[in-house]
Amino acid sequence: MDDAGTVAVAGWTTRPRPELRLHVNDIVLDPVLVTRHVRRDLRSSEPLGVIALFDLSDLLASFDPDDCTIHLAEMQDFTEIQGNRLSGDAHRLVEIGVDETFFALLRLIAGRHVLLSDEKTGRDICARLRPTQSAGRETENHVLAVDRCQSTAAGQGALVGWFMPAAASTEQLCALAIEDEMVVPVDLLPGTMVRADLAAYAPRYRFTGRDGYGGGWRFPRPPSGPVRLLLMIPGENFAPGVIVSAEQVEPADLAQNLTTATLGIDDIDARARLRRAMLPDRLPDPQPTDKDAAIVPMTGDTLLVLDHDLSDHDLRDVLRRIGPHLPGRLRLHLLRPRLSTVLRNGIEGAAREVATGLTYQSAALTITAPPQMPARVVFARSATLFQFDPAQLFALQPTEPRVMLLDPIGTVMATPAAQADRFARDLLPFALSMDGPAFFAMLDQIPQCFLTEEARIRLLVEQLMVQDDAALSRVDAYRYFEGKTGPHCQSFADGRDWHAFDAESRRAILEAAL
Repeated sequence: MDDAGTVAVAGWTTRPRPELRLHVNDIVLDPVLVTRHVRRDLRSSEPLGVIALFDLSDLLASFDPDDCTIHLAEMQDFTEIQGNRLSGDAHRLVEIGVDETFFALLRLIAGRHVLLSDEKTGRDICARLRPTQSAGRETENHVLAVDRCQSTAAGQGALVGWFMPAAASTEQLCALAIEDEMVVPVDLLPGTMVRADLAAYAPRYRFTGRDGYGGGWRFPRPPSGPVRLLLMIPGENFAPGVIVSAEQVEPADLAQNLTTATLGIDDIDARARLRRAMLPDRLPDPQPTDKDAAIVPMTGDTLLVLDHDLSDHDLRDVLRRIGPHLPGRLRLHLLRPRLSTVLRNGIEGAAREVATGLTYQSAALTITAPPQMPARVVFARSATLFQFDPAQLFALQPTEPRVMLLDPIGTVMATPAAQADRFARDLLPFALSMDGPAFFAMLDQIPQCFLTEEARIRLLVEQLMVQDDAALSRVDAYRYFEGKTGPHCQSFADGRDWHAFDAESRRAILEAAL
């Protein structure tokens, strides 16, 4: 039985339509799904193998396997099932079950009919599949091509390709993403991409003109090893499927390729589904943790997390502008993949001008907690620092989180929730200043599922606004200048930049949660 309350019964029968029932005390359940498969150990080409799924989700609140009487019935034959088998048989099936039944179970997991949330079972599946040889991509029964299969270090991935069977089948192409310790289903969309260029295969395989497929997945945590995909061919009972290695790429490259691929999907809902497959089911509400209680000296360093969205030559002017308002030494983390010569010269020049001291810490598109925790963290874009008051942003007092945002009409919002909703909906320019340990403790609770760190920090700021835990100050700059330089401002094939891409990801998560 899985965590969703689905009981899978695996075995074999000679009946074409087995009349299976599950008796749980006085309750009789019919199967919600019955699948058949061929088993070579039975020396028959008929699909004698069977897996039946029973839904016990309505009984989970009061269901205790040790206190229930469970019987499996076929016609008038009853077989008692001990409660411990509901949890132990899954491991035995994965470890020593016949290949065909094991492969059939994998198809059910890929189709999300069975929820695999037991990490030990996932590791057992990975171990059994590790030495498995890949099936052929082109046979007399099918041809399968993978144009692109990519994943990121955070665990998001996507693949694009095409598939053509020789004969029609009621089954669908399905897939699993596998790494050393985790197995997750791939949300595969077969027959959704227009591929008129495959017409030459028509004499040998079924050509529909929409034989392209796309798929996406997301591991619950960053993978610890190489990622492989197992694509299971419809009607192929004697082999697990085609195994493909995923190429590890940067998140922006994955987003660019995904955007280009979705342009070939006419169905808007299918595009959104492919996008949601790479995102978490819901976004957390970051909360303060025990680490926030650490006593931090108020005269310590300030860490500036800077999204430099102006010309490289302007960095020195940005740092020069905030220099007179710094309460102590400034440490700089630049949200750039690397330092250019111009950026390095700008930092070195500003370091000679900032009286309190300036230390370059790092340049990366992600934010990680430094070994030495700063007393305060300030996040802003360079264009924002030019137009907001840096004295208010870098001041020692008040000690509570401070949020400055461009919102001339924000005062009409009656409640903190309404203010936070407008902040998230309209992507208002902002700057944040808050206690260093509290900042990193809350940021760590937000998954790395976006292209920009600003998207994660926006969630943090939104939560501070909802709980009324931040001092808000609004900037009435009616002629606000928005920076258009830097990696976050690069456009994808559909014209959106990284911030717009993240905003759409956020909307997709919220819509899926409704």
